[in-house]
Amino acid sequence: MQSVNRFNIIKALLPLAVGASVLASCEKSSNDSYEVYAPVDSLVATFTVTPVPGNDAKFVITNTTKGDVVGTRWDVGKTGSALTMGKTTDTVFYPLAGTYTIKMQSLDKRGKLYSAPNVSVTTTKNDPAYDNLIKGGRFNAGDEQYWGKYDANAAKIIWTLGNNAYTATTATRPVTAGVNGGIYQAVQVVANKTYRYTMNGAYGVTQDAWFQILFGQSVPADGKDYSDNQKISFINWGTWTAFNGTKTADMTFGASGTIYVVIKAGCNASAGHFSSQGLAVSNVDFRRIQE
Repeated sequence: MQSVNRFNIIKALLPLAVGASVLASCEKSSNDSYEVYAPVDSLVATFTVTPVPGNDAKFVITNTTKGDVVGTRWDVGKTGSALTMGKTTDTVFYPLAGTYTIKMQSLDKRGKLYSAPNVSVTTTKNDPAYDNLIKGGRFNAGDEQYWGKYDANAAKIIWTLGNNAYTATTATRPVTAGVNGGIYQAVQVVANKTYRYTMNGAYGVTQDAWFQILFGQSVPADGKDYSDNQKISFINWGTWTAFNGTKTADMTFGASGTIYVVIKAGCNASAGHFSSQGLAVSNVDFRRIQE
């Protein structure tokens, strides 16, 4: 009798167990929240920023949020940066002096993001690798020593240093013979890194003239036109109205080594001329901007 009764009890309980299993299965599939399995606490997002000893440009950033954190997003405040997934602990490098705002978000297992209070850091000097590569770019007294000169034609451009500028003029206006030449400086670059060139140019109305910046691997030489790679144009052949302003361009180089920064000017014979005050170059800056 005991065995029969036990058998009957098992048969009676089995449909109930199957029904409970079906109900539980339906409940989970109809609710995507992890709350079905266990409660999830809200997070209070926090992080720390610690200077690296002996390096004013580096900081260790660490997500210190308590609780079940499954991911970290950082925005370290550099130009073009944004909140992107990263490591719980990482080191950030600021090669250029300035103030940077660091943002952090913690991610819980439901995919919810929690933002921490922002933290700002200030660096007071550039990393040497990111200093201005141009020597004498402010054109103080004596800075002409850093610049080479070349003339492609027999008639020479006259370069005069003064008022923190290097100014190109000609012996006559218009020129009786075409002039074409420039100043240049050799710099060392690293392959596939981004560099930014910035320069101020100032001039009045010109005629049949050009005023350009070129970056090449060949050394400028007298008697030869310079037409190597990567050009920035202030005047690109023609008549231009007066201008006084700054132009900037970013560029990369396919190989490490010596690059010649060439500031080129010129105009055609007979009708060609610079403006009466010449073509003035000032505040030349060329530096690496990418890690």
